[in-house]
Amino acid sequence: QTSTFTQMGGEGTPWIGQAPFCETPHIFVNLGDGTYFHSGSLAIRAAIAAGVNISYKILYNSAVAMTGGQKIDGELSLPQLTQQLSAEGVKRICVVSENPGRYAENSGLATGTDVHSRTDFDAVQKSLRETRGVSVLIYDQMCATEKRRQVKRGKLPATKTYAYINADICENCGDCSLKSNCLAVVPIDTSLGRKRQIDQAACNHDFSCVNGFCPSFVTIKGKRKPAKDTLLTADTSPLSEPQLPSLESPYAMVITGVGGTGIVTLSAILGVAAHLDGKGINVLDMTGMAQKFGAVSSHLQIAKRHDEIHATRIAAGHADLLLGCDAITASSADSLAKLDRSRSYAVINDYAAVTSDFLNDPDRQFPVREIHELIGDSIKAERTWFFNGTHLAEKACGNPIASNMLMVGYAWQRGLIPLSRQSIEQAISINGTAIEMNLQAFNWGRCLADDPDKVVEQLGLKPIPEPTLDEVISLRRELLADYQDQKLAEKYGTLIEKLRVAESGTNGGEELSRVAAQQYARLLMIKDEFEVARLLTSHGFKTELEAQFEKGYETNYLLAPPLLSRSKDKTKDPDKMTFGDWLTPVLKFVAGKRKIRNSRLDPFRYSTERKIDLALLKAYEALLEHTIESLNTDNQTQLLQQHKMAEQVRGFGQMRVKKAQEVMANWSANLNG
Repeated sequence: QTSTFTQMGGEGTPWIGQAPFCETPHIFVNLGDGTYFHSGSLAIRAAIAAGVNISYKILYNSAVAMTGGQKIDGELSLPQLTQQLSAEGVKRICVVSENPGRYAENSGLATGTDVHSRTDFDAVQKSLRETRGVSVLIYDQMCATEKRRQVKRGKLPATKTYAYINADICENCGDCSLKSNCLAVVPIDTSLGRKRQIDQAACNHDFSCVNGFCPSFVTIKGKRKPAKDTLLTADTSPLSEPQLPSLESPYAMVITGVGGTGIVTLSAILGVAAHLDGKGINVLDMTGMAQKFGAVSSHLQIAKRHDEIHATRIAAGHADLLLGCDAITASSADSLAKLDRSRSYAVINDYAAVTSDFLNDPDRQFPVREIHELIGDSIKAERTWFFNGTHLAEKACGNPIASNMLMVGYAWQRGLIPLSRQSIEQAISINGTAIEMNLQAFNWGRCLADDPDKVVEQLGLKPIPEPTLDEVISLRRELLADYQDQKLAEKYGTLIEKLRVAESGTNGGEELSRVAAQQYARLLMIKDEFEVARLLTSHGFKTELEAQFEKGYETNYLLAPPLLSRSKDKTKDPDKMTFGDWLTPVLKFVAGKRKIRNSRLDPFRYSTERKIDLALLKAYEALLEHTIESLNTDNQTQLLQQHKMAEQVRGFGQMRVKKAQEVMANWSANLNG
């Protein structure tokens, strides 16, 4: 734990008083390089003088990230930082870097400084925990949000390598999110359940996600196809010009969103548009702790003349428009406090954005209903509009980042923004970034406000109805035949049909049969070496990659093949290895031999994971047979919960093995109890 009670710059100083009275021998404390430079060094000096056992973890990222990425005032180079810490009397200094090779013998580091790769971060922490006195771990990595800004502005070269997930292999176990703590790994709902994908527009190319023990990851070296390839032109000819709000009094807008998605840029564009219209404008960007994915809000006040605006911050109950580019920040207590039920309007993007809860709970559902209720309690229903702006922007403009300008277009066409269309369009051009995309996003927002059904039809976004149970079974029978053979598909179909017949004699509908149809197929189609090889080299996956990357891209596979991979720590999964395009023919060869799966000729059948998977399948088939024989109205709910437990077994390696053992123990206890 790294939380202590103190002011910024006093990190760790409470431990000076607490240490003599605690059984805990040592603590860690987090410290940013910006805080260190302005006052945190004094806290370290005090801890040294007191002789306490403490490790400071200094994030060296060269930016004040939590307040917008400003350059640090009084910055030291990392070698200078180690020299200063050594001179103060720090017992041990370690540097953990994404590029440890930059610190050669003559790098200027203080004598005795250890340099490690980022992959050794946890091991270094454990060693520091045993170090007496004050020690420091310097984590050297450029601020990811600042790096993205620099790339967009052409100050750093754009990446040529991308992490990509094969959704057919992914089991939504969440290990990639645990390894990376990154919200650019997002959920995607498919016909086979929830999977994960990389939001390339939000990805910082940190690549820590690929460390998840999962063969679904590949890295692609090449050039992504630009968004303009999918940029559609909106037909605004049928649209009439709306009546804009009068400015008898200043007009107040609150824009909410998350860091890294362009909220500050959006408010700046509207501010420029107000200047072009000759209106008074005041913009207050509330970035605060808005590192990437943190909450951001902007307060905009527009008046006929600037001297009519008497405050920078919008007071409680005084917002005329809430433009919620992110639904969760729009429904926060601070945002809702600005609203007045009879005065305010709201335009909300209710896209299911990933939150930090998803990192630890792969099945976390986005609270759409709760958000609608919260905002509905603050504004009249006829003054509020919800729609999935992100999905619309991705379809119309090829980039979800265009959703913010789409929201502006929608609100403007509704007559909720007191700026001329010409000034907004000119401000977009003046901004100079993705001009055509933003202009089209603005126009698509206008079209959506005028005729939402027409836009949904034009973009092919009509909701897909939930598949029937017959469709669920039919799809999985086809997949099982491709996975192994028709015999396996018939075995599956026979057992599920028996269960449907048994369930028809109860009052529970088809829920149990639907769950069993999904879970039994999943346990039959384990992602073993043959299946992973088949899915990585499938025509569908190749087509998917060709749609997103320019011709000539290279694929790297990240795998932990049996007999080849080893782990530095025997308690953990084997380390993944990187294989180039040359492995593709090998994978195709392995995939072609899947008919020998589980036979004497199968070289993989003796692995611990395969043995567990076969035992799990046998246990589930026993549960199925028991359910078919004993199902009745009284035990239906209990049996349904037993079948749902199969979904907990997902992922690969030790995570899967451990969960499978727990589920089998539960089934055994219930069937034999």
